[in-house]
Amino acid sequence: MSVPRTFVVRARCALAPDGRWAEGGGVLVCGGRIERFLDTSAAVRRTGAPIEDCGDALLLPGFVAAHTHLDLAGFHRRVPAGRAFPEWIRTLLAVRASIDPDTLAAATRASAERLLAQGTTCVGDIDASGRLASVADGLRLRVRRYREVLDAGDAQRCAESLRGLDAAPRRDPLWSEGISPHAPYTVSSSLWAAVGTRARRRRLPVAIHWAETTEERAWLERGDGPFRGLLAHAPLRSGLDAIDAAGMLGPRTALIHGNDATPAERERVARSGAVLVHCPGTHAFFGRAPFDAAGWRAAGVPLALGTDSLASNDDLDMAREMALFRAQHPEFSPLEVLELATRAGARALGHTGRVGTLAAGARADLVVHDAEGRDAEERVDALTHGRTSVIAVWVEGKRVQARPGTDSPTSRIGKPRVRSQNGGSPPAP
Repeated sequence: MSVPRTFVVRARCALAPDGRWAEGGGVLVCGGRIERFLDTSAAVRRTGAPIEDCGDALLLPGFVAAHTHLDLAGFHRRVPAGRAFPEWIRTLLAVRASIDPDTLAAATRASAERLLAQGTTCVGDIDASGRLASVADGLRLRVRRYREVLDAGDAQRCAESLRGLDAAPRRDPLWSEGISPHAPYTVSSSLWAAVGTRARRRRLPVAIHWAETTEERAWLERGDGPFRGLLAHAPLRSGLDAIDAAGMLGPRTALIHGNDATPAERERVARSGAVLVHCPGTHAFFGRAPFDAAGWRAAGVPLALGTDSLASNDDLDMAREMALFRAQHPEFSPLEVLELATRAGARALGHTGRVGTLAAGARADLVVHDAEGRDAEERVDALTHGRTSVIAVWVEGKRVQARPGTDSPTSRIGKPRVRSQNGGSPPAP
């Protein structure tokens, strides 16, 4: 039996689990987990372990993108926003039929690698096609795979969705399962019941697109609006009622978007313990009215950030999502925004304490950022404004050699200085 490798990663500023900045601190990693957070340079030295010294930089947990659609990676700039959301959906479906499957698979893999290169180590991905799983061999990205189900009232599609949901899970230590009933307007009452039963029995995390547009509410509650030409049967009840009736409104649920929620619905979500995931890039793509982040926070609903897909975003960079969020919501401090992209994302995916933190016992998913500033506060301000580059990434304690791609601005994946207590150079993890 091999002995788990033990080593330290340190940097000028390390983010402690309680939100403090540790000057010269780091983490002790053993067997892919964080064994201990190290507050000082002296604590680093006392471990006696080989040290990966990343110099004048920020050591953080990897970003957590709480909502992605990586299988839409090949749709970048092919689907205009349109005048109404149903128009965008129609165009998306037409474009999907026109793109070669191999092209889509290659784009999916490239986008996953780009996420890693930009410092995202964990995603909540909506799996509508199985494409990411088909190209994931050797990929170091941590994935909460939400198997998507929808039937739009079609009994045959309902049966097909359930068969896909019951398929064997992928055998990969970096993968975990979840369920995603697509949205209240595409899931029939019978499919809601079946999926709700499976989610409760298997205690699976849930992700649901909800209250994304005013057109959605018009269709669900009154059978009116642009969705009339796309869907056949309006349920004549609110989306939140449909989710709740299926037993899927609770602390294991991530609600995606929530742009059209009422104050009463915010309070109802808060009581349920669900998390609300906002995607600033997609919000900007569609030119939507300002997102009421302050209202959600005042209601007591945890917020997290996601990238959504390249069909409705220009990049999958979580630093860009933070910058877009900060531009619209200056009432959030830089550290609070960083929390939305790390610890809060972990909570949304059911990974609380496992990722998004440098706490003892968490997975060693680490990122070192090169950000300018006189102190940690200035550096995290630069980071959350998107003015940074990535020096190094580890997932499960192993160094990631990520390729950022060439179709948009890239992050720098360099190699930190390495030294050990006894002067030798240990092998890279």
